Amino acid sequence: MADEHLVIGIDIAASRPCTAVALRCGRTAHAEAWMEALPHDDPDRDDTPAMLDWIASLRPAAVAIDAPQGYNRRLLERAGATTPSRSRVCDRELLRRRISLCQVPSRKDVAASPEALPPWMRVGFRYFKELRKRGFEAPLRGALSGAFGAAPALLEVFPYAAFVTLLGGLLSRKSTREGLRLRVLALRQAGVHWDTGDDAYFDHDSLDALAAALTAWRFVQGRASAVGDEREGLIWLPVTADELPGTPFAPLPPAPRPQPAPPPAR
Repeated sequence: MADEHLVIGIDIAASRPCTAVALRCGRTAHAEAWMEALPHDDPDRDDTPAMLDWIASLRPAAVAIDAPQGYNRRLLERAGATTPSRSRVCDRELLRRRISLCQVPSRKDVAASPEALPPWMRVGFRYFKELRKRGFEAPLRGALSGAFGAAPALLEVFPYAAFVTLLGGLLSRKSTREGLRLRVLALRQAGVHWDTGDDAYFDHDSLDALAAALTAWRFVQGRASAVGDEREGLIWLPVTADELPGTPFAPLPPAPRPQPAPPPAR
């Protein structure tokens, strides 16, 4: 159909394969293909080029990556900053809403101590760099997807923030049964389909890749918003600016316990 789009979400890892999912999106979104690629510093053992070729072959309208897109430029430490902080602007916007995340080092930090940049962030930097070479571009805030002459979008996303903003509260860890259940619930309520049974198990990486792809879908629909400073990089969320509260999120209440069945009638 003419109003359908294909988008891709990528969960970045270093010691295990990166996981990507392609969603075919219309009124709902269906997983069309999956891809895994193990990154490595040795070119002969690096699967990243295979992932990049797979992405290019699908010609997606947008690719969303669960990783920072570049170094922290310390914009909030510069003279005149109203709220001094060592965080990136986008990270600070999430932190003040009680959404915790890993801090991104500056280029100077990494030059002084290379281990300041975690391996998975280094892999994320590589993906952003290589996809830019292939014609993908980070959109400006308020950009219209699919506008005449617009390049396919390259988005930085954070799946945990995606789930929090979709459900309206802070979640349990994804390693817990409740945290896993809530993530599956958020994706299903948003219209994402990727399996054939409600009781199937979903690994953490796949759920994060699906959340990234969902954010890309919402961006294509014009239903996503971004936080941050474009000079440093935006983080995109699968809700509109009007739906994104400016106040801190509270933890979601625990799910109600199932009630025992009533005794049979005499």
